[in-house]
Amino acid sequence: MDLDGTLLDSRGRISSLNSYVLNSALEKGMRLVIATGRRFSSTLPFAREFKGDLFVISNNGQVMRESPSGARVSETYLSSDAIAAVLDSGKREGFDPILHVDHYEEGIDILAESPITDPRFYNYSGGDTERSRVVEDCFLHGSDRVLVACFLSQEKTRLEELERKLLCLPEASGFRTVLTRIHGVSFCLEILEKNSSKWSAISSFLKANGLDPGGVAAFGDEKNDLEMLSHAGFGFAMKNAVPYLKKFAPYNTRYSNDEDGIAMTLLELGILSFP
Repeated sequence: MDLDGTLLDSRGRISSLNSYVLNSALEKGMRLVIATGRRFSSTLPFAREFKGDLFVISNNGQVMRESPSGARVSETYLSSDAIAAVLDSGKREGFDPILHVDHYEEGIDILAESPITDPRFYNYSGGDTERSRVVEDCFLHGSDRVLVACFLSQEKTRLEELERKLLCLPEASGFRTVLTRIHGVSFCLEILEKNSSKWSAISSFLKANGLDPGGVAAFGDEKNDLEMLSHAGFGFAMKNAVPYLKKFAPYNTRYSNDEDGIAMTLLELGILSFP
């Protein structure tokens, strides 16, 4: 299940009904996986609201960890060649890079060449500087275990032009790009390893545990959830999902994230029941 706009309501909270139903699922031996574009450290507090072990896929599939332990299950990193080419191209176009790195145990999630609170980053961190580090050169300090490279702008066309140039690089065969709008921040161009996604991480987890995709119920609200919903046995777009996802998802819920959409759907379909 996706996090923002899906498991979380509009206030950024897990509702009491969602909490009760999903905790009951854990007690019945079902596996819960949160799959999000967020970094692990900002997702973990929500995962820890559940009374049991579950799994968190963060950075749109780049890394999977257990909750509450934080133990790494799987990971996919950008190659150093791809990182070097992407950072060089971005800087040539006047962008300041942000790197998301997998240094959770060392207390570092983000590397940037200016303070993450700098106005040029448009409040990207929400004021949280605890797990970010300022370095002189992102490539020299972060060429290993890079999950995502990001560029920000209030002008979507600037990022679209950068995206076109990045996809013309020889190294483009090893990465993919995602251009999104971060509400209250700016437009964001993300560069990720080409074959990683929420579903690729889920699929690897299923194979490792001998589980059938047909038994998976998945929920999401954004375009990047479509692959996950399409491959799951039961893939639901939330009532509040973007039109694109609602059009192409196998199923649509009758409930939004503010109406306990996950819990209500599981109960109505009888996937979970109570005496």
